[in-house]
Amino acid sequence: MSPVLILAMFLPLQNQPLVKCSLSGTVVNSVTGEPLNKVDLRLEPLNRQATHVAVTKSDGEGRFALVDLDPGSYRLIGSRSGYFEMSYGARRPDSDGSVVRLESGQFLIGLNFKLTPSAVISGTVRDSDGEPLEGAHVILANLTHRYGRPQVEGCDSTDTDDRGEYRFRGLAAGKYYIGVEPKSHGWDRVDHSVSAGPLETSVPTVYPGVSDIGTATPIEVSAGSRVTGIDVTLLRSRVFRVSGRVVNAPTAGRLTIQLLDAINSGMRDYTLRTSTKDAAGDFEFRGVPPGSYELTVDDQSLRGRTSIVVSASDLEDIRVPLSPGAQIKFRIITEGADKPNVPGLDFFLTANGRTGFGPLPRETDRLTVRNVPPGHYDLKLTGLPRGAYVKNARAGETDVLADGLTVTGAGTIDIAITVAFDGGAVQGVVLDKNQQPVSGATILLAPDRRSRADLFDSTTSDQNGHYEFTAIAPGNYKLFAWEDVEPKAWEDTDFLKDYEKLGEKTALEPSARASVDLRIAIRPDPQ
Repeated sequence: MSPVLILAMFLPLQNQPLVKCSLSGTVVNSVTGEPLNKVDLRLEPLNRQATHVAVTKSDGEGRFALVDLDPGSYRLIGSRSGYFEMSYGARRPDSDGSVVRLESGQFLIGLNFKLTPSAVISGTVRDSDGEPLEGAHVILANLTHRYGRPQVEGCDSTDTDDRGEYRFRGLAAGKYYIGVEPKSHGWDRVDHSVSAGPLETSVPTVYPGVSDIGTATPIEVSAGSRVTGIDVTLLRSRVFRVSGRVVNAPTAGRLTIQLLDAINSGMRDYTLRTSTKDAAGDFEFRGVPPGSYELTVDDQSLRGRTSIVVSASDLEDIRVPLSPGAQIKFRIITEGADKPNVPGLDFFLTANGRTGFGPLPRETDRLTVRNVPPGHYDLKLTGLPRGAYVKNARAGETDVLADGLTVTGAGTIDIAITVAFDGGAVQGVVLDKNQQPVSGATILLAPDRRSRADLFDSTTSDQNGHYEFTAIAPGNYKLFAWEDVEPKAWEDTDFLKDYEKLGEKTALEPSARASVDLRIAIRPDPQ
């Protein structure tokens, strides 16, 4: 057969247009099962370069349809007033949901899209005399886990209106804490009153009327509920004076000194602040409630920190020496035939998961974090290029990603970070007890080296129950699947203990691919 004839046979196939697809289904309230009208739906392609975002709206019976769609992989997202914006297949508002894959000419019907209604917490704040308090700062917090440690973290805040009322809307089901504190008076104010101020005053208070988050009562919120009457009356407490001197303070300018609540930091938006009063570095806080605090001072090149406990009397003559912190130098090493650049890779050293120290602008393949005070830090990395993983991060003999970094004082610490591109991949299908595929399941990839928090990864199964992980660092892992699980529950080191025997083991060599089908994990009966 001549080349011309072969070309003639293939040209009609090449000129054929893609066979279009369609999908349809119904949107319902995830709590009541009732159909929802006026839901805005959009079909977002995973490859935004391939096609546009298709949109539609559900009708009076919750039905929707999208037609003339290109084949490909999508996320179907719905939104409506009073409900969370969610992806199809998501069991919870903060889940990614299922990827919808459309083959050429496919007509996907019968999608059951569940939207979760949002909840509300509201109440009134009163002063210690029982009068509604305008302008009080109210903090909403929930329990999270960071680096295996439970922490109460603020997730929203607002101020009370002229009737002392507050309202938090758009809440997911869960346990919450409500705290109230006075507004900040600013960074550079120093009390110059003739007297030492009141010996007793209103202090930060956590619902139902305690000063310590450890004794607070969490507020149970169910999906779509309206939790009202969460009222807080501010406590009155004896307060104290804390004074001292910053040693080695520069003679020019003034320094800002902060008192950070060491126990209730997750319920504080405003820290106690003051400024040095003179060139000698003298400072004074007035109206400090009892508690444990970190007293910190920052200069451009010097830092000072000390722990104090305020209990039954004023604290005087506190000395806070300023000293230079450490200089952390990161060097990036890339492995692979092409040795690609990693311009988006960024680093963050943190002691509490919330605040910390980042690098100065990049110097070719090096980054520098300056003036890091003594302490123990975790290293977080973001911005890895597609297909890359962090092989290791070492400071001498220390595995920084597994063991953290301890800074003892001034000096230079060199950290070499190796980024590799020969990661493995694992894929499979999640099945229920009847051997049927489960869409929207949460799948966790957990390393045997549980101290390597950066090696944990999670995803959700698509409409056919399929899942996939790529760019996996070589090593031994376990895979777990849940039909519904609290996001990042595995960051609590005790969580996986109940499921260890249900995990599927897999070992990945460089560039290897594995196929592992999973069964939905059900917590074993403790008996």
